[in-house]
Amino acid sequence: MEDLLLQGGNTPFERAAVRRALAHKQITIMYATDQLVKLLDECNVMLDMWREEIEAGGASDETQMLAAEALKDKRAAEAALDELLKSAEALGLGE
Repeated sequence: MEDLLLQGGNTPFERAAVRRALAHKQITIMYATDQLVKLLDECNVMLDMWREEIEAGGASDETQMLAAEALKDKRAAEAALDELLKSAEALGLGE
């Protein structure tokens, strides 16, 4: 009786297709999260280098430009990560 209430079908092939679609969504979200976290880590490394140069007496123009770009990328990645988490929760994949 429980099988009749399944969304997406009752046959083993239909249930497998539903599980496969869910697994694809989960993997896609995990991959995107991983890529955004790596980008945030790279931005943090660049910003830390800039801070160290400032503390040592001044940063070069190149470092300041790279730090500004890293800050923009970091803000964009944080916003994307927030949207990704909202999407995951909307799909029922969040905890």
